[in-house]
Amino acid sequence: LFLFLIGLISCSESSLVIDISESTLSLDYRHYEQDLFKLDTKYLSSSLDKLAPKYPVFINGNYKDPTKLIQLENYLSNELNIKLFNDWDAKIGSYDKMEEELNLAFSHYKYYFPNETLPTVYTYISGINYEEPIVANQKEILIGIDLFYGGDYEAYAQLQIPKYISKNNNPKYITPVVVRAFAQNKFEKYIHGETLLDNMIGLGKIEYFVEAMMPKVMDSIRFQFTTNQMIWCYSHERSFWKHLAIKNHLFSKDYRNYKKFIQHGPFVSSLERDSPGRAGIFIGYRIIKDYMAKNPDVTLSELMIDSDFTTIFRDSKYNP
Repeated sequence: LFLFLIGLISCSESSLVIDISESTLSLDYRHYEQDLFKLDTKYLSSSLDKLAPKYPVFINGNYKDPTKLIQLENYLSNELNIKLFNDWDAKIGSYDKMEEELNLAFSHYKYYFPNETLPTVYTYISGINYEEPIVANQKEILIGIDLFYGGDYEAYAQLQIPKYISKNNNPKYITPVVVRAFAQNKFEKYIHGETLLDNMIGLGKIEYFVEAMMPKVMDSIRFQFTTNQMIWCYSHERSFWKHLAIKNHLFSKDYRNYKKFIQHGPFVSSLERDSPGRAGIFIGYRIIKDYMAKNPDVTLSELMIDSDFTTIFRDSKYNP
């Protein structure tokens, strides 16, 4: 059983492994922290003039306003921010791997959405804004690179970031986190519903999208689950689904009651420590997998703007 489950979580189905030779691309990357922290603060105003064209998302409006200059000086002299920048070499060191992975993911995006424009990718030091590691829209993606220094980075513990969150602060998760944030922004109108099942399916579509962009990446990396958590999801899929049904969670409209099934958390059951938060989204993803397998004429772009969750569930014939 263990070897079978490892096989399940190793790779995607062949239908998502596509030929992207005609859509291979390289995104525009701009590393704000690398330029900003090397500025001579004695000449901050004139230095910003040189950076402004490259970093309009950060340096805009009346950026020479004395109040804004003081705020920037305070940011650059902040001890934590200085440490975060100085630790970049040891914790990240190079953007080559990140850029290679994102280029590959967005080459898949260009294959499925050939007429869409591509975002510019910025990195910056966020001051460990762990509630929003990625800011994404269709024009820009902002990556707080200091939130990917590894789960054991001492500053995370010093700021008392919960371990179930800090475990996600690993460089190997940058691409799935970016792709997920990008998809959630792009398809915001089509992923939310009233009931738990609606939201499981809507957010399951996002995970299917992430898989389509990263079809050769292991499930555990895409979901940001440990291997044991991923194995739990597959091995307990049927029993967890039954639990949600028997306890009348599936059609609940009480978000406070069901949010633990679709949000990051240490576990969904205190009796099952390998049961990850967001396990409900895994079920939604499995529903989408069944739906797409049984409806091969549905394209990814059609799926992503379909918010008829009832029909999707019915036509998936999901029965774990």
